[in-house]
Amino acid sequence: MSGSWVLDSEALSQLLRDERDMVVRLAVARKRDIRVVACAATVIDADHDGVHPARLSWVLSRLTVHAVTKDSALTASRLLKEAGLHGHEYAIDAMVVTAALELPDRPVDILTPDPDDLSVLLGGRLEAAERKRDRDRSKVRVIRV
Repeated sequence: MSGSWVLDSEALSQLLRDERDMVVRLAVARKRDIRVVACAATVIDADHDGVHPARLSWVLSRLTVHAVTKDSALTASRLLKEAGLHGHEYAIDAMVVTAALELPDRPVDILTPDPDDLSVLLGGRLEAAERKRDRDRSKVRVIRV
């Protein structure tokens, strides 16, 4: 493997909606032998009424779904406390960061349109983040863990 990409809920939603940028990114990842990961919690958040079950199954068959375990839940809880954030609003973001930290294939990039929240959760573990001032909040950015 040549590293890993972790999709946050919005990145996974874009892939489920067959948005061109995310479809192209997935093709690039496959070509470069990059593992593409979605945390199980993001699947719940991204799967809404507009997604056909067959589309969800097809997309997930091309990803690694990172399980939410007791240990990963405790890690996410600790990250929330360290960042001073509340689980009600940031629980899924904390699970995305936990998945990224637990992956063995380095480097690990998190794909997200909102790098600021995830950067806070990563704290000193953040290697680099795209910081483009852009009015298009749906554009996916990259955070390197």
